[in-house]
Amino acid sequence: MQRCLVILNQPDQADVLLHMAAQVMARVNGSRMDVLAARAPVEDGGGEPEGATGTSQKDWAEGLHVTYRTWLVKQYGAPANRLDRLEVNWLDPVITVDGVVSAFARDADILIMGFPGPKDSAHKRQLAQALVFRTGQPVLLVPPFWDRPSGDHVLLAWKETGCCRRAFEAAAAFLPGAREIDVIVPPGQALPPDVLPGFSATRRELAVHGGGKAAIGQALLDTAHNLHADMLVMGGYEHGMLYSRLMGSVTDYILAHPEIPVLLRH
Repeated sequence: MQRCLVILNQPDQADVLLHMAAQVMARVNGSRMDVLAARAPVEDGGGEPEGATGTSQKDWAEGLHVTYRTWLVKQYGAPANRLDRLEVNWLDPVITVDGVVSAFARDADILIMGFPGPKDSAHKRQLAQALVFRTGQPVLLVPPFWDRPSGDHVLLAWKETGCCRRAFEAAAAFLPGAREIDVIVPPGQALPPDVLPGFSATRRELAVHGGGKAAIGQALLDTAHNLHADMLVMGGYEHGMLYSRLMGSVTDYILAHPEIPVLLRH
């Protein structure tokens, strides 16, 4: 896991995402971070204001760039001091959702972004959806105003699905530095030996109160809270986008309740 792509959106969450990205790159010994403020073309809603401030796309990106430059100096020092450190690049193109996926997201090893929120523009909502469903890459979703480390205590939710296996594969980059690793396994099932090879994890039971996807999602969040976990790892949208829209999903519930960083993979 050498390269990450940070997708900025709401200006008041830029610092949160940038600090998380720096922490992730340090944990996995990454070599390159691309920071993206994707401006929507006019045909994709480029005239729609970003966030609640009503600023233009250009002003929005310029404001994020100021935050980025300030963070970069604080985090890594003057340019001369960064030569042997992480490569960090600023990107603010006018670009479609398809362009972001093909030009940037698929080449990254991990995508870091905020949880979808009610203030997001249509372009940003479409982009978030595309990053989860169309890139095949792990996505680390960061709650608003998260100010703690993430990855010291990892809780993994196991289910025998392809997306869950892929999520566990991505999480393997974080586990060597974790102090505690817990895994939730469905009752009556065993964790396959090839899922977490070389790692010692404590098995946990999921106490679900009630029925349905929402009850399972809340049980996952309650377990993470009770264990003081700082990262939840899970497969995402195993049945695909259309099924989730019609029937709902555990993933939808988790995304609607941004309480803990979630490493998600479709």
